[in-house]
Amino acid sequence: MWKDIVNKNLIIINPDVKNKKELFEAMVNHAYNRDYIRNKKQFLKALIEREEMANTELIEGIALPHARSDSVEKIFMSIIIFSEGLDYGNKEMGPAKIIFFFGCSEAHNKEYLQLLAQSNRLLRKKKFRDALLLCKTKENVIDILAKYDEEKETVLEKEKYILIMTLNNTDKSDEVMNSMIEVGITNASILDSTSMARKLAYEMPVFAGLSYMAQGKNKKSNVIIAHVENKNTVNKLADLLKENGIDLDKRGVGFIQLIRVDNIIGNHEEDIDL
Repeated sequence: MWKDIVNKNLIIINPDVKNKKELFEAMVNHAYNRDYIRNKKQFLKALIEREEMANTELIEGIALPHARSDSVEKIFMSIIIFSEGLDYGNKEMGPAKIIFFFGCSEAHNKEYLQLLAQSNRLLRKKKFRDALLLCKTKENVIDILAKYDEEKETVLEKEKYILIMTLNNTDKSDEVMNSMIEVGITNASILDSTSMARKLAYEMPVFAGLSYMAQGKNKKSNVIIAHVENKNTVNKLADLLKENGIDLDKRGVGFIQLIRVDNIIGNHEEDIDL
């Protein structure tokens, strides 16, 4: 996905800024001067308001400042790398060394979410972070992004499917949501549930012997239901889940069912405020 959005003119290595405020102002000016933003003041306001909701340095040394605004001309991602780091106002995470800065309009919300999800996944990989920090030129950064950009989209006629996923380890629900967003699923409904095996083990005395097998396992599960328009999406999702430590081929982890449907009445998409 990066290859269609990242422009090397939006890659900056060791910019001359002293703090987070100067960084935001410089990033907005840089995007504005390259026609990604129509109104600097409006976008900067949206960026600061998002940051005030919660600090976007979510991974140690990594920040993902972002904002949606009608002042954005086209979706963009800027990459800023600091060799020594910049004080980003998050003492727990320390100085930020890699910053992925995003902007989009309301019209490109789905692509925006996918971009954030892909970046969030890969920036959690030490090998990827280390490779970026070794980059000396913009071209080096582009090469690294191309290497890790695994999206291979096959153009197929849109069809209608219902995806039903059972997730037995609810502690992994964040990784599942991130993976779903990355493959373009933003319309899921999440239900709390209990699998038959765990209900037998925990609640029915006649099957009490099963409780030994259930030790250490949460009684609760999640059932996630979503609409997809390409059955290959499910294979991509399964690959991403496995990369995040959720191997559906292992017993007890969970499973996905894909059911073709004839018709859907109503709009299945829902706006997500960021």
